[in-house]
Amino acid sequence: MTATRRLAGPAFRNPLGAYLDYRRDPLTLFYEQANAFGGSVRLRLVYEQLHLLVDPAHIRQVMVTNVDAYTKGISYRSLDHLLGPGLLTSDGPLWHRQRALIKPAFGRKHVTDEVPLMVACADRMLAKVATHADTGEVFDLVPVVMGFAADVVCRAVMGADVAGLMPRIEEDVRDGVDWVMRNMASPVPLPPSVPTPANRRFRKILARLHQVVDDVIAAHRTGEDAQGDLLSRLLAARDDDGHAMDEQQLRHEVLTFLLAGHETTGGALAWTIYELCRNSAVLRDVVDEVDGRLGGGAPDAASVGLLELTGRAIDESMRLHPPAWAFSRTSLAPDSFDSFDLGKGALIVISPFVNHRLPAFWSAPLRFDPDRFTPDAVRARPALHYFPFGWGPHLCVGQHLSLTEVRVGLSMLLSRFDIELVNGLRVREHPEISNTPGPVLVRVRNRRAGSGTVAAPAASVAGCPVVHTEVTR
Repeated sequence: MTATRRLAGPAFRNPLGAYLDYRRDPLTLFYEQANAFGGSVRLRLVYEQLHLLVDPAHIRQVMVTNVDAYTKGISYRSLDHLLGPGLLTSDGPLWHRQRALIKPAFGRKHVTDEVPLMVACADRMLAKVATHADTGEVFDLVPVVMGFAADVVCRAVMGADVAGLMPRIEEDVRDGVDWVMRNMASPVPLPPSVPTPANRRFRKILARLHQVVDDVIAAHRTGEDAQGDLLSRLLAARDDDGHAMDEQQLRHEVLTFLLAGHETTGGALAWTIYELCRNSAVLRDVVDEVDGRLGGGAPDAASVGLLELTGRAIDESMRLHPPAWAFSRTSLAPDSFDSFDLGKGALIVISPFVNHRLPAFWSAPLRFDPDRFTPDAVRARPALHYFPFGWGPHLCVGQHLSLTEVRVGLSMLLSRFDIELVNGLRVREHPEISNTPGPVLVRVRNRRAGSGTVAAPAASVAGCPVVHTEVTR
C-alpha cells in the first residue's frame, strides 16, 4: 500500500512550506491549522510532510489500536543523546521490559509515602518565597517552583541528601535541555561525537550528570544511602526471567526521571498559579478549600486527597497549558485511516495543546473553568479531548506522583501567601521539551490561614478572567 489518499492541508508558496512558522511558534501554527481544516491536517516543512492528528479516531489508531506500527518520532532522537534509551525515549522490546519493571515503583502506596518528603521540600520553597514577602519586591516565581520540583524529584528518585549538588544538577539539566533544543532545530543535527565547541560543552555536562548518578547508585548498592526511594525500588525490580537492570540502564532511567519529573511538574505548578491569579473568584474558592482542609497546617496523604477544587484547578490549568504539549511518532509500515493513508516513514504529531483548546471539543475553550473537571463532566467527555499525560500503553507512569506534588506545593503556597501577578502580566508559552512558562512576575504577602484575604489580579474586570487573544502570547 502506498499513501494514495492524502490528508488535507494548506498550500504554501514559500519553498520552505510552514517551516519558518514552525520554528517561530509551533503551538500557534498547529492550533490555527487544526481550526482552519476542522481537525487532522497535513503540513509541509521544507520537503517533509508532517501529519498533525487531531481527530480522536486517528489518534486512537496510532496510540492504542495499532500502536506497534509506530515508533517514537524525530523529536526523541536528540533527547536520547541527553537521557539515553530510558523509558521516555526507548521503544520496542526494551520499552516493554522497562515499563513492566518501572510501573510498580510508581504505585499509589509509594506516592502516598512520598507526601512527607514533598512537604519538606515545599517548606524549603516557602522559606525562599518568605524573603520576597518580607521585602515586598517583585520576583519571578518560575525558578522558585522549578527548584521545588527539582528538590522533590532528586530526593524521591535518588534518596540521597543531594542538597549540596542541587544547583549543579539543575544547571546541568537546564544546559543539557538547551543543547537538545538546538540539536532538534538544526537543519543538520550533529551527534555529540562531532567535536564542536557546543558538543564539547555538552559532553562535559553529560560526564558530570553521569558521575552524580553513578555515585548514588554505587552508594545504594553498598547500603550506604537511603532506602525506600525510587532508585531502591528499581534496584530491587526483576523481570519475568529474574533479571535486574544493569548500571547503564539504571542511569538512563534516573536521568529520565530527573528531567521529566522536574520540568513538567514545575511547569504545571507555575501555570496553575498564573491562571488562579488571573481568576480571582476561583482563587478565593481554592484558598477557602485549602484553609478548610489544612487548617493552616501542612497537608498529609489524607488531606491532599480532599483538595477537590484545587485538583480541578490543576486539571484545568493543564488543559490550557499541558506540559507535554506534543508527541511525535513515525510509521514503521503503511497504515490506512478513514479518509487518508500514511506510507512507511510518515511523520506524525499529536498535540494535547491543540486538542485541549479546540472549539469543536470545548465550549469557550480559552476560558479558565475548573468546573470542566467535575466528576460528571469528566464521565461525559469523549476520550482524547483531554490527555495531558499521554494515552494508551504510553500513559505516563508518574501521573499520580506529579499531580500529588503539584497539590502539595500549591496548597502550601496558598495557605501561607497572597500572590498577585504584577500589572496583569501575560505569560508566553515556551514549547521546548516541555511547555514551560516565561517569567511569572509576582508580588507576595504573608497571610494568616483562614483569613480569606486574596489579592485581586491587577487586570481583572468584575472578577471576569482575561482570556488569551492569541494562542501563545
